[in-house]
Amino acid sequence: MSYAAANKRYLVVIPARGGSKRLPGKNLMKIDDHSLIGRAILCAKNVVNGDICITTDDLAIADEARRYGPYVPFMRPEHLATDDAKTIDVVMHAVQWFADNGLFFDAVVVLQPTSPLRSEKHLREAIALFERLEAEAVVSVCKLEHPLEWCAELGPTGSMEKFGETLGAQKRSQEFTQRYRLNGAIYIYDIKALSSSRAFFYNDRTFAYEMDIASSIDVDTSTDFLLAKFWNDII
Repeated sequence: MSYAAANKRYLVVIPARGGSKRLPGKNLMKIDDHSLIGRAILCAKNVVNGDICITTDDLAIADEARRYGPYVPFMRPEHLATDDAKTIDVVMHAVQWFADNGLFFDAVVVLQPTSPLRSEKHLREAIALFERLEAEAVVSVCKLEHPLEWCAELGPTGSMEKFGETLGAQKRSQEFTQRYRLNGAIYIYDIKALSSSRAFFYNDRTFAYEMDIASSIDVDTSTDFLLAKFWNDII
C-alpha cells in the first residue's frame, strides 16, 4: 500500500447503506471495472495512512467491499440503517468501534461512494491541506454553477413573484459574487473536535478544498450515473 506523506493517522469511513430509494443498488453499480463502493475503497487504500471501514447494513455491499480487502469489520446496527439515521452517528459509531478495539486515530475521513469521480489526487491534496493548516476540518466544495440570486420559490399558483425580489437589478451572471456548495466528496475532521461537537461543524478552523464541477458529481439518480460515466471518460 502506498501512503501519502502524512503526519497523522486517519480512519477512513465509507458509509454505504443498502436501501437507496431513488436509485436502488447504486453503490454496486460499475463505472469501468469497479463498483462505486470499490472506487471509494481504491481511492482510500492508495492514499491514506490508517484504516478503512465500510459501514453497511447490506450483505451484497459487504461482499463487494471484501473483494478489495478486509474493510468490513462489522455490520451496521439496525438503528443506524434507517432513513432517519444521521451520517454523524454512523461515523461516530465506527470511530467508537475501533477505539473499543484499541485503535485510535487523529482524524476521520468520510468518503461517500456516490462521489465516484473523486480521485486519489483530490484526496491527497485535501489531506495535505488539513495538515498544512493544522485544521479542525477540511471539506470539499465546488463552485455553485449558477448565481444564488437566480433561485426562488414559486407561489401556490406557479407565480414567479419571488424571483422579482431575488433578481434585483438584473445583473449579468459574472457580476454576482462567486459562491460555493458542498459537493459531498471529501470530509476530513479532527476526531477530538468531532467527538466534542457530535456534528459536522463549519467554523473558522474548517477549510474548503475546491474541486472542479465535473469531478463533483453526486450519484443519486440514473441521470447522475450516466453523467458520471460520461465525465469519467473525459477527465
